[in-house]
Amino acid sequence: MNLITEDIFLLLSSSLDLQRFKILVKKIYDKTGDLSFLLSGAESGSETSLSFFDKEKIDFIKKEIKKTSLEQVKKDLEYEAVSFIAYSDKHYPKKLKEMNDSPLGLFYRGNLDLFNSLSVAIVGTRNPTNYGIKITKRITELFSEKKLTIISGLASGIDSCAHEEAIILGKTIAVLGTGLDRIYPQENKKLFDKIIKNDSLIISEYPLGAEGMPWNFPQRNRIISALSDAVIVVEGNLQSGSLITARFAIKQDKPLFALPGPIDSAESNGPNMLIKSGVAELLTSVDDVFEKISDLKSCGVQVQIDFKEKTKSLEGLNEAQKSIYKLLDKESKSFDALVNDTKLNSNELLRNLSMLELKGYVEKKLSGNYEVIDN
Repeated sequence: MNLITEDIFLLLSSSLDLQRFKILVKKIYDKTGDLSFLLSGAESGSETSLSFFDKEKIDFIKKEIKKTSLEQVKKDLEYEAVSFIAYSDKHYPKKLKEMNDSPLGLFYRGNLDLFNSLSVAIVGTRNPTNYGIKITKRITELFSEKKLTIISGLASGIDSCAHEEAIILGKTIAVLGTGLDRIYPQENKKLFDKIIKNDSLIISEYPLGAEGMPWNFPQRNRIISALSDAVIVVEGNLQSGSLITARFAIKQDKPLFALPGPIDSAESNGPNMLIKSGVAELLTSVDDVFEKISDLKSCGVQVQIDFKEKTKSLEGLNEAQKSIYKLLDKESKSFDALVNDTKLNSNELLRNLSMLELKGYVEKKLSGNYEVIDN
């Protein structure tokens, strides 16, 4: 590998101002295999065939690239224990090279061998229901048992749930929309560390110090989709970032699946819309995904996805308690929200909640919300 070329890719990737020229840089490199002219003041043969506007962009790149200290960039990466893989590196993931706007390089920590594994992206809302969490845990467990790598975005909610479950039995890849020294959300720092200790992988196209700007995350989602062999949308409303990932999956011709959900749940609107419009397949079993992406035999266990009464028996509960349980089984709720939804007065609700807690059906969280106990 040409070390000069790798260093040029590192310099380009370390500047957010220069990353916006990635399509032009990639076009030149793919054609000539050489970027050394970017370090020269004189015009080279690589530039002669460019349009006037592209030459202007190259002139800008040449001026800006001189402002970045390669030595300092490498020192900063070493300090943060972060490595870099250039677009020119033979280990750069082939799945990303197929993109028109491939990252010029990836900053990473962890196991690069996971790029070569069969993988499934699991994405969803930051505000999942209990239903979404249960299904995410179950399908992640089944995929991990079959040695599939789980890809997601380290966001709170469904993403975090998928990563947490994946590292119990298998491996995961987390794709960040920030620099690797700027974990977002901050409460996922422990999860970040657990992923590293698990010999899994955390990557970002953004350099150290890059904050979580709103436009970073949609761009991050194209990488989540591109690296995967199939994409599953668990939950998300119609404005959810998970639907952006779904759009990239469609554009990249990836198998797309969506989890059907209750029509009265806002977080099921996105997946239900994807299914109704015909762009995503209805997910009823992990076997649906296996049939699309591999020759793996049936894992022998199907995930039951329906809206009938849950597997936990509600025998022994009165009608008020059954009603409360079914509400909380969809999503956690505050006491005031339960008063409004059940139409019970405060004393009646408190009495029935206390009985549900004593019987091991629900619990009160530190946030003050009530939720069902997942058995």
